[in-house]
Amino acid sequence: MMSKIFITLFLLVTSFLSFGQKYIKPYVGINFSGRILTSDNTTRKDSLDNADKIKPFASGGIQFLFEKTQGREFYFGIGYHDNGFVRERLDYKFLDSVYDLGKIFDQSQAAQKNGYFTHHFKYLEMPLGFNFQVTPRRNMNMYTGWFNIGLTPQILLKQNLNIFLQGFSMQDETRFNLSNTNYKAQKINMVFQTGGRFDVNVKGKFWVTTDALLRMQLLHTAENSNEKLRLWNLTANLGIRYEIGDF
Repeated sequence: MMSKIFITLFLLVTSFLSFGQKYIKPYVGINFSGRILTSDNTTRKDSLDNADKIKPFASGGIQFLFEKTQGREFYFGIGYHDNGFVRERLDYKFLDSVYDLGKIFDQSQAAQKNGYFTHHFKYLEMPLGFNFQVTPRRNMNMYTGWFNIGLTPQILLKQNLNIFLQGFSMQDETRFNLSNTNYKAQKINMVFQTGGRFDVNVKGKFWVTTDALLRMQLLHTAENSNEKLRLWNLTANLGIRYEIGDF
């Protein structure tokens, strides 16, 4: 199924390479990422829904835009996207276990003992999709606005878990970076995205561009014996759009 999708996307890309105005758009971004969790254990699900929080992550990449028909752009590119969520465990007590780090033997009560567990899923992305102009073309020498819809194939580069301990330490440390996350992640995924883009002309062929996107993975991100996760995020990008040709 995935191979057929990749072949279809490849043919779609190649069909647009030699048409219309061409633009290049490098960008950096921040995404506020969360997860949808499913589990047959309703007690565990309710507990994790309270413990898991949205967290910002970094992203960036480069896109190539092709305006074959006025007011309609096809785009493809390559990017890096880090997303995930943070799981909070508050008010640890004496002899409580902290993940795989062991038990707490610190009996001091000077400060509340909290743990913050940030799950990272880092992807190489190949965004593909269409932009449709929604602002009047008579103003396009000053600004343009676009509606976006697209699919983004993803390849998992790395998953890891960052732990921050507040008010206590384990093994004389308060920060840990672990490869064991207790979740088995999908190696390949697909993201549906939609949103908008706004460009402001700076000078000639140079534009400053911003994106606001809602993104959702179509396949489960990761799972273990207790639950399955699917990531979503709200992404804001800032970039430069430069016209590289009209063919």
